[in-house]
Amino acid sequence: MNGVIPPAVEPGDEVAVLAPSRQLPASVVDRGTERLRETFDVVPTCYPSVHADEQLSPAERAAEVHEAFASDATAVFAVTGGEDQLRLLRHLELDRLRANPTRFCGISDNTILHLALSAAGVVSYYGCQFVPGLALDLELPAYTERYLRRALFDDALGAVEPADEWTDDHFDFDGDAPREWESNPGWTWDFPTEKAVSGPLWGGCVVVLEHFLAVDRFVPEPDDEFVLALETSELLPEPYTVQSVLRCLGERGFLDRAAGVVVGRPKTRHRASRSDEERTAYRQAQREAILETCRTYQPDVPILFDLDFGHTDPQLPVPIGGHVELDPAAESVTFGRTR
Repeated sequence: MNGVIPPAVEPGDEVAVLAPSRQLPASVVDRGTERLRETFDVVPTCYPSVHADEQLSPAERAAEVHEAFASDATAVFAVTGGEDQLRLLRHLELDRLRANPTRFCGISDNTILHLALSAAGVVSYYGCQFVPGLALDLELPAYTERYLRRALFDDALGAVEPADEWTDDHFDFDGDAPREWESNPGWTWDFPTEKAVSGPLWGGCVVVLEHFLAVDRFVPEPDDEFVLALETSELLPEPYTVQSVLRCLGERGFLDRAAGVVVGRPKTRHRASRSDEERTAYRQAQREAILETCRTYQPDVPILFDLDFGHTDPQLPVPIGGHVELDPAAESVTFGRTR
Protein backbone atom coordinates (compact mmCIF):
# COMPACT_ATOMS: atom_id res chain seq x y z
CA MET A 1 0.00 0.00 0.00
CA ASN A 2 3.03 2.31 0.12
CA GLY A 3 3.12 4.56 -2.93
CA VAL A 4 5.59 6.70 -4.83
CA ILE A 5 4.85 10.43 -4.62
CA PRO A 6 4.52 11.81 -8.17
CA PRO A 7 6.73 14.75 -9.19
CA ALA A 8 5.59 18.08 -7.78
CA VAL A 9 3.63 20.54 -9.85
CA GLU A 10 5.38 23.78 -10.82
CA PRO A 11 3.70 27.16 -11.39
CA GLY A 12 2.68 27.45 -15.02
CA ASP A 13 2.33 23.68 -15.49
CA GLU A 14 -0.50 22.11 -17.42
CA VAL A 15 -3.06 20.21 -15.35
CA ALA A 16 -5.67 17.87 -16.84
CA VAL A 17 -9.39 18.11 -16.02
CA LEU A 18 -11.47 14.95 -16.56
CA ALA A 19 -15.00 13.68 -15.97
CA PRO A 20 -14.24 10.04 -15.15
CA SER A 21 -17.56 9.55 -13.33
CA ARG A 22 -20.08 12.22 -14.27
CA GLN A 23 -20.26 15.60 -15.99
CA LEU A 24 -21.03 19.06 -14.61
CA PRO A 25 -22.64 22.14 -16.18
CA ALA A 26 -20.15 24.17 -18.22
CA SER A 27 -20.52 27.18 -15.90
CA VAL A 28 -19.44 25.11 -12.89
CA VAL A 29 -16.47 23.69 -14.79
CA ASP A 30 -15.51 27.23 -15.80
CA ARG A 31 -15.48 28.32 -12.15
CA GLY A 32 -13.23 25.40 -11.21
CA THR A 33 -10.78 25.98 -14.04
CA GLU A 34 -10.69 29.72 -13.31
CA ARG A 35 -9.73 29.02 -9.70
CA LEU A 36 -6.98 26.67 -10.77
CA ARG A 37 -5.57 29.38 -13.05
CA GLU A 38 -5.95 32.37 -10.73
CA THR A 39 -5.24 30.81 -7.34
CA PHE A 40 -2.66 28.15 -8.19
CA ASP A 41 -1.11 29.57 -11.38
CA VAL A 42 -1.54 26.38 -13.41
CA VAL A 43 -3.01 25.87 -16.89
CA PRO A 44 -6.06 23.58 -16.87
CA THR A 45 -6.84 21.54 -19.99
CA CYS A 46 -10.33 20.02 -20.18
CA TYR A 47 -10.48 16.62 -21.84
CA PRO A 48 -13.40 15.56 -24.09
CA SER A 49 -15.28 13.78 -21.28
CA VAL A 50 -15.85 17.14 -19.56
CA HIS A 51 -17.86 18.77 -22.36
CA ALA A 52 -19.11 15.79 -24.42
CA ASP A 53 -22.79 15.83 -25.37
CA GLU A 54 -23.18 12.53 -23.49
CA GLN A 55 -20.93 10.89 -20.95
CA LEU A 56 -18.24 8.82 -22.66
CA SER A 57 -18.18 5.06 -22.37
CA PRO A 58 -16.14 3.42 -19.58
CA ALA A 59 -13.47 2.36 -22.09
CA GLU A 60 -13.21 5.90 -23.45
CA ARG A 61 -12.99 7.40 -19.98
CA ALA A 62 -10.29 4.91 -18.96
CA ALA A 63 -8.38 5.77 -22.15
CA GLU A 64 -8.60 9.44 -21.15
CA VAL A 65 -7.11 8.62 -17.75
CA HIS A 66 -4.19 6.84 -19.43
CA GLU A 67 -3.76 9.73 -21.88
CA ALA A 68 -3.83 12.37 -19.16
CA PHE A 69 -1.28 10.54 -17.02
CA ALA A 70 1.05 10.11 -20.02
CA SER A 71 0.67 13.75 -21.09
CA ASP A 72 2.68 16.79 -20.03
CA ALA A 73 0.12 17.48 -17.28
CA THR A 74 1.62 17.26 -13.80
CA ALA A 75 -1.77 16.92 -12.05
CA VAL A 76 -5.18 15.50 -12.91
CA PHE A 77 -8.45 16.81 -11.44
CA ALA A 78 -11.81 15.07 -11.53
CA VAL A 79 -14.74 17.45 -11.93
CA THR A 80 -17.03 15.44 -9.65
CA GLY A 81 -18.02 11.97 -8.49
CA GLY A 82 -20.89 9.78 -9.64
CA GLU A 83 -21.88 6.16 -9.46
CA ASP A 84 -20.39 4.11 -12.30
CA GLN A 85 -16.62 4.65 -12.21
CA LEU A 86 -16.46 1.02 -11.14
CA ARG A 87 -16.94 0.16 -14.82
CA LEU A 88 -13.54 1.71 -15.60
CA LEU A 89 -11.68 -0.90 -13.56
CA ARG A 90 -11.58 -3.57 -16.26
CA HIS A 91 -10.14 -1.02 -18.70
CA LEU A 92 -7.43 0.45 -16.46
CA GLU A 93 -3.85 -0.71 -17.01
CA LEU A 94 -1.78 -0.41 -13.86
CA ASP A 95 1.50 -0.58 -15.75
CA ARG A 96 0.60 2.57 -17.68
CA LEU A 97 -0.36 4.43 -14.50
CA ARG A 98 2.79 3.22 -12.75
CA ALA A 99 4.96 4.37 -15.64
CA ASN A 100 3.49 7.89 -15.56
CA PRO A 101 3.01 8.93 -11.91
CA THR A 102 0.90 12.10 -11.81
CA ARG A 103 -0.82 13.85 -8.90
CA PHE A 104 -4.54 13.07 -8.93
CA CYS A 105 -7.29 14.87 -6.97
CA GLY A 106 -10.86 13.66 -6.50
CA ILE A 107 -13.26 12.17 -3.96
CA SER A 108 -16.38 10.01 -3.72
CA ASP A 109 -16.75 7.75 -6.80
CA ASN A 110 -13.15 8.67 -7.62
CA THR A 111 -12.24 6.30 -4.79
CA ILE A 112 -12.00 3.77 -7.66
CA LEU A 113 -9.17 5.67 -9.33
CA HIS A 114 -7.45 6.24 -5.99
CA LEU A 115 -7.45 2.52 -5.23
CA ALA A 116 -6.29 1.63 -8.74
CA LEU A 117 -3.43 4.12 -8.36
CA SER A 118 -2.66 2.65 -4.95
CA ALA A 119 -2.45 -0.80 -6.53
CA ALA A 120 -0.09 0.71 -9.10
CA GLY A 121 2.07 2.09 -6.28
CA VAL A 122 1.26 5.77 -6.95
CA VAL A 123 0.23 8.26 -4.24
CA SER A 124 -2.95 10.23 -5.00
CA TYR A 125 -4.83 12.96 -3.14
CA TYR A 126 -8.33 12.33 -1.81
CA GLY A 127 -9.90 15.77 -1.98
CA CYS A 128 -10.39 18.95 -3.98
CA GLN A 129 -12.27 17.88 -7.08
CA PHE A 130 -14.45 20.62 -8.54
CA VAL A 131 -17.73 19.60 -6.80
CA PRO A 132 -17.73 19.23 -3.89
CA GLY A 133 -14.53 21.19 -3.54
CA LEU A 134 -12.93 23.86 -5.69
CA ALA A 135 -15.97 25.28 -7.46
CA LEU A 136 -18.21 25.78 -4.42
CA ASP A 137 -18.73 29.08 -2.59
CA LEU A 138 -18.03 32.62 -3.70
CA GLU A 139 -14.43 32.28 -2.54
CA LEU A 140 -12.23 29.23 -2.11
CA PRO A 141 -11.87 28.52 1.63
CA ALA A 142 -8.39 29.43 2.90
CA TYR A 143 -8.06 26.00 4.54
CA THR A 144 -8.71 24.17 1.26
CA GLU A 145 -6.30 26.47 -0.59
CA ARG A 146 -3.54 25.98 1.97
CA TYR A 147 -3.52 22.21 1.86
CA LEU A 148 -4.22 21.82 -1.85
CA ARG A 149 -1.23 24.07 -2.43
CA ARG A 150 0.88 21.65 -0.41
CA ALA A 151 -0.62 18.65 -2.21
CA LEU A 152 0.32 20.15 -5.57
CA PHE A 153 3.65 21.83 -4.95
CA ASP A 154 5.26 20.08 -1.95
CA ASP A 155 6.63 16.61 -1.28
CA ALA A 156 4.28 16.12 1.70
CA LEU A 157 1.40 17.83 3.47
CA GLY A 158 3.40 17.73 6.71
CA ALA A 159 1.65 18.57 9.98
CA VAL A 160 -1.99 19.57 9.50
CA GLU A 161 -4.49 21.30 11.78
CA PRO A 162 -8.27 21.21 12.17
CA ALA A 163 -10.20 23.80 10.22
CA ASP A 164 -11.65 26.68 12.25
CA GLU A 165 -15.09 26.17 10.72
CA TRP A 166 -16.89 23.75 8.43
CA THR A 167 -20.10 23.25 6.49
CA ASP A 168 -22.23 20.59 4.86
CA ASP A 169 -24.84 23.10 3.76
CA HIS A 170 -26.04 22.83 0.15
CA PHE A 171 -24.56 25.38 -2.26
CA ASP A 172 -26.94 26.71 -4.90
CA PHE A 173 -25.00 27.67 -8.03
CA ASP A 174 -28.03 29.50 -9.41
CA GLY A 175 -28.19 31.94 -6.53
CA ASP A 176 -24.61 31.86 -5.20
CA ALA A 177 -25.98 32.60 -1.72
CA PRO A 178 -23.39 32.11 1.06
CA ARG A 179 -23.64 28.82 2.93
CA GLU A 180 -24.05 28.45 6.67
CA TRP A 181 -20.74 27.66 8.35
CA GLU A 182 -20.31 26.21 11.85
CA SER A 183 -17.55 26.41 14.42
CA ASN A 184 -15.36 23.32 14.26
CA PRO A 185 -15.01 21.54 17.64
CA GLY A 186 -11.91 19.79 16.31
CA TRP A 187 -10.94 16.16 15.87
CA THR A 188 -12.12 13.38 18.21
CA TRP A 189 -9.43 10.96 19.39
CA ASP A 190 -10.66 7.51 20.44
CA PHE A 191 -7.28 5.94 21.17
CA PRO A 192 -6.83 3.26 23.86
CA THR A 193 -3.31 4.56 24.67
CA GLU A 194 -1.18 7.66 24.15
CA LYS A 195 0.99 5.75 21.67
CA ALA A 196 1.37 7.21 18.17
CA VAL A 197 0.52 5.00 15.20
CA SER A 198 1.55 5.32 11.58
CA GLY A 199 1.50 3.69 8.18
CA PRO A 200 0.45 4.21 4.58
CA LEU A 201 -3.09 5.52 4.10
CA TRP A 202 -5.64 3.40 2.19
CA GLY A 203 -9.39 3.72 1.74
CA GLY A 204 -11.97 6.26 0.61
CA CYS A 205 -15.74 6.59 0.37
CA VAL A 206 -17.46 3.77 2.28
CA VAL A 207 -20.13 2.99 -0.31
CA VAL A 208 -17.56 2.87 -3.12
CA LEU A 209 -15.28 0.63 -1.05
CA GLU A 210 -18.11 -1.88 -0.93
CA HIS A 211 -18.36 -1.88 -4.74
CA PHE A 212 -14.58 -2.18 -5.08
CA LEU A 213 -14.50 -5.22 -2.80
CA ALA A 214 -17.41 -6.84 -4.65
CA VAL A 215 -15.68 -6.58 -8.04
CA ASP A 216 -12.42 -7.83 -6.45
CA ARG A 217 -10.08 -6.25 -8.98
CA PHE A 218 -6.84 -4.66 -7.70
CA VAL A 219 -7.84 -5.34 -4.07
CA PRO A 220 -4.60 -5.64 -2.06
CA GLU A 221 -3.72 -8.31 0.44
CA PRO A 222 -3.34 -6.45 3.75
CA ASP A 223 -0.01 -8.04 4.68
CA ASP A 224 1.50 -4.97 6.37
CA GLU A 225 0.05 -2.45 8.79
CA PHE A 226 -1.68 0.56 7.28
CA VAL A 227 -4.06 3.35 8.30
CA LEU A 228 -7.63 2.95 7.04
CA ALA A 229 -9.37 6.11 5.75
CA LEU A 230 -13.18 6.20 5.73
CA GLU A 231 -15.75 8.85 4.85
CA THR A 232 -19.41 8.87 3.86
CA SER A 233 -21.11 10.78 1.07
CA GLU A 234 -24.21 12.84 0.36
CA LEU A 235 -26.15 9.56 0.23
CA LEU A 236 -26.09 9.72 4.05
CA PRO A 237 -25.77 5.93 4.48
CA GLU A 238 -27.46 4.38 7.47
CA PRO A 239 -25.24 2.97 10.25
CA TYR A 240 -26.17 -0.55 9.12
CA THR A 241 -24.68 0.14 5.67
CA VAL A 242 -21.45 1.44 7.20
CA GLN A 243 -21.27 -1.60 9.46
CA SER A 244 -21.84 -3.96 6.55
CA VAL A 245 -18.94 -2.50 4.56
CA LEU A 246 -16.67 -2.63 7.60
CA ARG A 247 -17.61 -6.27 8.17
CA CYS A 248 -16.56 -7.00 4.59
CA LEU A 249 -13.22 -5.30 5.26
CA GLY A 250 -12.93 -7.22 8.50
CA GLU A 251 -13.55 -10.58 6.85
CA ARG A 252 -10.93 -9.75 4.22
CA GLY A 253 -8.39 -9.14 7.00
CA PHE A 254 -8.11 -5.38 6.65
CA LEU A 255 -9.23 -4.49 10.17
CA ASP A 256 -6.77 -6.94 11.72
CA ARG A 257 -3.90 -5.14 9.99
CA ALA A 258 -5.07 -1.56 10.55
CA ALA A 259 -2.61 0.40 12.69
CA GLY A 260 -5.36 2.97 13.02
CA VAL A 261 -8.50 4.36 11.40
CA VAL A 262 -9.21 7.95 10.33
CA VAL A 263 -12.80 8.98 9.68
CA GLY A 264 -13.80 12.08 7.75
CA ARG A 265 -16.40 14.36 9.27
CA PRO A 266 -19.69 13.00 7.90
CA LYS A 267 -22.08 15.01 5.80
CA THR A 268 -25.38 15.11 7.70
CA ARG A 269 -27.73 16.73 5.18
CA HIS A 270 -28.11 17.04 1.42
CA ARG A 271 -30.48 19.57 -0.12
CA ALA A 272 -33.30 18.74 2.35
CA SER A 273 -32.96 20.42 5.74
CA ARG A 274 -32.46 18.53 8.99
CA SER A 275 -32.71 19.77 12.55
CA ASP A 276 -29.57 20.14 14.64
CA GLU A 277 -30.81 17.25 16.79
CA GLU A 278 -31.21 14.99 13.75
CA ARG A 279 -27.77 15.88 12.45
CA THR A 280 -26.15 15.25 15.85
CA ALA A 281 -27.95 11.92 16.16
CA TYR A 282 -26.77 10.87 12.69
CA ARG A 283 -23.14 11.66 13.49
CA GLN A 284 -23.32 9.80 16.80
CA ALA A 285 -25.00 6.73 15.29
CA GLN A 286 -22.36 6.53 12.57
CA ARG A 287 -19.55 6.91 15.10
CA GLU A 288 -20.95 4.12 17.27
CA ALA A 289 -21.34 1.83 14.25
CA ILE A 290 -17.69 2.38 13.26
CA LEU A 291 -16.41 1.90 16.80
CA GLU A 292 -18.42 -1.27 17.38
CA THR A 293 -17.54 -2.93 14.09
CA CYS A 294 -13.85 -2.03 13.95
CA ARG A 295 -13.34 -3.16 17.52
CA THR A 296 -15.11 -6.44 16.91
CA TYR A 297 -12.08 -7.32 14.78
CA GLN A 298 -9.40 -5.44 16.73
CA PRO A 299 -10.51 -4.42 20.24
CA ASP A 300 -7.81 -1.77 20.71
CA VAL A 301 -7.64 -0.23 17.25
CA PRO A 302 -7.06 3.55 17.51
CA ILE A 303 -9.67 5.66 15.71
CA LEU A 304 -9.57 9.38 14.88
CA PHE A 305 -12.93 10.92 13.99
CA ASP A 306 -13.86 14.17 12.23
CA LEU A 307 -10.73 14.70 10.16
CA ASP A 308 -11.39 17.44 7.59
CA PHE A 309 -11.66 15.28 4.49
CA GLY A 310 -14.51 13.92 2.43
CA HIS A 311 -17.83 15.50 1.42
CA THR A 312 -17.83 18.45 3.84
CA ASP A 313 -15.93 21.70 3.39
CA PRO A 314 -13.24 22.86 3.72
CA GLN A 315 -11.23 19.94 2.39
CA LEU A 316 -7.93 18.38 3.35
CA PRO A 317 -6.63 16.38 0.34
CA VAL A 318 -5.23 13.33 2.15
CA PRO A 319 -2.61 11.24 0.33
CA ILE A 320 -3.81 7.70 -0.41
CA GLY A 321 -0.67 5.57 -0.37
CA GLY A 322 1.23 8.27 1.52
CA HIS A 323 2.55 7.93 5.08
CA VAL A 324 0.56 9.34 7.99
CA GLU A 325 1.33 9.50 11.71
CA LEU A 326 -1.40 9.96 14.32
CA ASP A 327 -0.14 11.12 17.72
CA PRO A 328 -2.86 11.30 20.39
CA ALA A 329 -0.55 12.73 23.05
CA ALA A 330 0.20 15.77 20.89
CA GLU A 331 -3.17 15.53 19.12
CA SER A 332 -1.23 15.85 15.87
CA VAL A 333 -1.67 14.43 12.38
CA THR A 334 1.38 14.47 10.12
CA PHE A 335 1.53 13.35 6.48
CA GLY A 336 4.97 12.35 5.25
CA ARG A 337 7.85 10.75 7.07
CA THR A 338 9.50 12.97 9.67
CA ARG A 339 12.37 10.71 10.63
